[in-house]
Amino acid sequence: MRRGIGVSSRKAAKILRIAEDATLDMQKPSSYDDLLPASYRTPNDDIEPPILTIDFLKQELQVERLNDIHDWLWLAGRPMPARPLYYQKALQRDIVVHERMDLHLVWVDNRIFLKPIPRYLLDQQFWQEHLGCKEGCSVPTDGRHDSIQERAESTTCERCKIHQCALGFILSYAALISYESDLCIAKEANLVSSETTWPAWRSHVKKVLAEGKRHKINKRYIFGELRLARLNKIYKYTWRSPVRGYVSAYTSYVHFWHRNLVRIASLFAYLVVVLTAMQVGLATTRLQASYAFQQASFGFTVFSVLAPLAFVGLVSAFSLGALLYNLNATFAYWRKRSTTVEHSRAVNIA
Repeated sequence: MRRGIGVSSRKAAKILRIAEDATLDMQKPSSYDDLLPASYRTPNDDIEPPILTIDFLKQELQVERLNDIHDWLWLAGRPMPARPLYYQKALQRDIVVHERMDLHLVWVDNRIFLKPIPRYLLDQQFWQEHLGCKEGCSVPTDGRHDSIQERAESTTCERCKIHQCALGFILSYAALISYESDLCIAKEANLVSSETTWPAWRSHVKKVLAEGKRHKINKRYIFGELRLARLNKIYKYTWRSPVRGYVSAYTSYVHFWHRNLVRIASLFAYLVVVLTAMQVGLATTRLQASYAFQQASFGFTVFSVLAPLAFVGLVSAFSLGALLYNLNATFAYWRKRSTTVEHSRAVNIA
C-alpha cells in the first residue's frame, strides 16, 4: 500500500514539475491554424480564413501609418518605453482592446487602446519559420534609430520588416507587464491568455531582453504611448488626411455639432464678459474721454456681432464639406465594391 502511494506521489510530483517548468514558447499547438484569428479582412474587404502569408502578417503587425509620420511623433509622445499597466490604471485609463496594430498604445481622454498578444508570437518555432530572414538582410547594429535605421529598412526584406514590428510589439509588452500585478490586469483585460503564469511570463521576458535585439525594433516602438488628438492634428496639418485625421474624432454629425456648439458657447460667454467690462468702462469719466477706448469699444462690438456668425458659418461649411467628401467616398467605394462582387460572382458561376 505504501509503495502504491509512493508511486502515485512521484507521478503527481513529476506532473507538477512539468507544469511549473513550462514556458510560453514551449506550449506547442497541434497546428498554427489554432493560433490564428478565425477570419481576416482582405484589402478588398472580403472576409477570408487567414493563411500564413506575408500579406497576412503585414496586415497584422506592420505600422506603416505611424512610420510615415515618424519625424512628427515627438509631438504625440515621448521616446521611452510604455509605462506599466498598473500605472495606466493609476491614471484612471480604461484599457480598450483593439486589434489594429497602429492603434496599440494610442490613448485619448481616459482610454488607452492595446492589442492583445497574438498567441503565435509566443511560439518560438513560429518566429523561426515565418519571421526569420531568408535573404541575409542587413539590420542596424548600433543604438541609433533615425537615418541609419531608415537606410537599413530600405534594404531589408519584408520578413525582416515584419520581424522588427513583431519584436517591438513584444518589447512593448515587456514594459507593460513589469510586475505580477500587471499580469493580473492583463488577464482581466484579455490581453494575454488566462493560462499564462507569472514564472512563465518572467522567463519569456528575460529571454527576449537577454537577446540584446532592442536596437532592431521598428522605429515606431522607440515611442511608448501616443496621444490620439496629436496624431489627428499631425495627419490633418500634413495633409495626409485633412478631413478625418488619423482616426476620426467624431462618430456622427450630431457629435460634431455638439462639440463645436460648446466652443461657440464658450466664445459667446467670453464676449459677454468683455462687453460688460467695456460698458462699465464707458460709464466712467476717465474712459468716456478716451478716444482710443471709444475706438476699441466700437471695434470689439462689431467683432462680437460678426465673430459668432462667422464661426457658425465656418462650422457649417466644414460640416457640409465633410458630408460631400463622405458621400463621394461612399459612392466611389460602392462602385468599386459592386465591381468586385460582380466579378466574384462571374468567376464562381464560370
